[in-house]
Amino acid sequence: MAGFYVIATDINLELLADLTNKENYLPIRLDVTVERDIEQSLLMIAKHSKKIDVLVSNAGIVDFYSLAEAGGDKIRKIFDVNVLGLVNLTKHFLPLLIQSKGRLIVISSESYKIPAPFQPYAVSKQALESLYDSIKLELMLKGVRSVLIRPGAIETQLLDETINFPVATTQSFFDIEFTKFIKAIPKYIGKISTPEEVAKIILMAGRSTNPKAVYHINNNKLVSLLSLLPKKLQSMIIRKSLQ
Repeated sequence: MAGFYVIATDINLELLADLTNKENYLPIRLDVTVERDIEQSLLMIAKHSKKIDVLVSNAGIVDFYSLAEAGGDKIRKIFDVNVLGLVNLTKHFLPLLIQSKGRLIVISSESYKIPAPFQPYAVSKQALESLYDSIKLELMLKGVRSVLIRPGAIETQLLDETINFPVATTQSFFDIEFTKFIKAIPKYIGKISTPEEVAKIILMAGRSTNPKAVYHINNNKLVSLLSLLPKKLQSMIIRKSLQ
C-alpha cells in the first residue's frame, strides 16, 4: 500500500484471509488486551522488518448500557480494548518507533464530545483522548509525532452492531429511557464513511511531513453543534429527549 509494508492485525485472523498471499502484507492475529500477543507479534514482525514507521491504534468495541448500574467488571471490558489497548501497543512498539522517529496514529471518535447517558463507548473515547494527550507529549520528547483521527460513523461491523443493538431484556431502573435511547440511535448516525475513505486519511496522516494534529472525517453536524452548547443546556436537551 503506497510503498508501505503493512502489518495487518485482528483478533480474528479469518478476517485477514484475503491478505495471506498478498504482496507487502503480513496478517497477524493480535488481541490488544493481551501483552503476550503483542510480544509474539513483534517476534514475527522482526523477521520482516527492523523498524516501524507508523503505528495505527484503532482497536475498538461498542456497547450500550446504564453506567450507573454496570459495575467495574462490565465497564472494564470496553476500557481494556478501547483505552488500555493503546497503552499496551505503545509500550511494546515504543523502541521501534523511537528508532525510526516514526509516527503514532490513534483512532478516536466524534462521540468523545458529548457525555451522553448509556454510552460506555463514548466514555472510553473520552478517557482515550486524555491518555493520548499525555502519550503524545512523551513521544514528542523522543522525536515521535502523534496524530489523532476523529471519524464519524464508518461502514463496519461496529456500526452494524450500533444500529441493530437489541433492547435489553433485563430489569433496570432505566428501562423506559434506555429503550427510547436505543430506538433513537439510527436518527443520529449522520453521514457514513466507507473504510476506504478512512484509510486514505490514515495514509495521508502517516505520509505527510507536516500532518494535522487532528483529522476529522464526516463528523455529525448535530453532535458538533450540541458539543458547542453549555453543559447545562446539553444536559437539559438530553434529559428532555429521553423522558
